[in-house]
Amino acid sequence: TPLANILGFAELLKEKMTDSDTKRDLERIVDNAIFSREVVKKLMFFACEMPQEMNSVALIPIVENVLKLLGPSLRSKRIKLTKAFSDESIALRADTVQLTQVLFNLIMNAVYFSPEGGTIDLRISSKGNMAKIRISDEGTGIDTQISNKVFEPFFTTKPVGEGSGLGLSVVHGIITSHKGTIAHENNRPKGTTFTVDFPKL
Repeated sequence: TPLANILGFAELLKEKMTDSDTKRDLERIVDNAIFSREVVKKLMFFACEMPQEMNSVALIPIVENVLKLLGPSLRSKRIKLTKAFSDESIALRADTVQLTQVLFNLIMNAVYFSPEGGTIDLRISSKGNMAKIRISDEGTGIDTQISNKVFEPFFTTKPVGEGSGLGLSVVHGIITSHKGTIAHENNRPKGTTFTVDFPKL
């Protein structure tokens, strides 16, 4: 498969390289390829309604890992990411790979629609027995005429060839299967805010 080829060649190059910076970059390629392979597996499981690997997981380390994965994308657009975690002890019953995919997709969407040099705000808090994740960007926002379609399969506002229209649909499905909710609203003065609520352990 293409992912297996990427992994194989990256591992081969890593063995041959002596430059530490290059080896570190190759390690990132390997890590991302492994993650992508797991995501594909999970999406196949998800599509077939196969059982999830639900475990007690700490939320913040997963968030921090996603931010590391997205570091190059943030830097390439000179996007500033502000974050505020009011409760760093939040634990959820979740499938780690699927939870990672939810966070990755939502933050990557924010990066995609953000202007060069923009700001993305990430906030995590607790309210009662729920964990709340808020991701706000300074993009173009979501037109009210299509706001009720964003979670529909194959719906996308990206140019042809840049989006499958499955990202937010899959995100919505994963969140629902975790007994959570997702909503979006306009961010003031511009952009969009997505809010995800998950039940805490």
